[in-house]
Amino acid sequence: PQTTPDQPLDIAGIGIGPFNLSLAALAHGIPGLRTACYDQNHTFRWHAGLLIDGTTLQVPFLADLVTLADPTSPWTFLNYLKSRERLYPFYFAERFHIQRAEYDAYCRWVSQNLPGLHFGHQIDAIRWNPERSLFEIDFTQLDSDGEAEALGRTYTRNLVLGVGTAPHVPD
Repeated sequence: PQTTPDQPLDIAGIGIGPFNLSLAALAHGIPGLRTACYDQNHTFRWHAGLLIDGTTLQVPFLADLVTLADPTSPWTFLNYLKSRERLYPFYFAERFHIQRAEYDAYCRWVSQNLPGLHFGHQIDAIRWNPERSLFEIDFTQLDSDGEAEALGRTYTRNLVLGVGTAPHVPD
């Protein structure tokens, strides 16, 4: 969404991994809440290179992005299966622990359909503006080759940093 200092986001997430993807999915169902998440990658990728055939998650499928907090959310793993016409085969397989590749596909499905996610956006600077009591976030929108396409700024009252498996927080 377009933001101004007078109409900032309520929450901006930096990085779109499972945590911020979950936050965005849960926030999506709250009327009037303005959120956006930004990631410099062009698509969602969860543990790329570690999706070994046959490996499963350590937690049951109900620990997806949203179910334990909001089982009626459109972003549940079961809804993902239904959208792929795989709900009944999954049910009859009687497995509670899904494969890691399936979890990655589920997260990519959410990331491709959930509004307010901005891939290809490199965050250049974050500043606290004490006069307005909000954060100013400068970003560079990247083209498919990773080259700068446009510059922008957004404003938010609250900031969530998704630091990832190997944390990286710039100076």
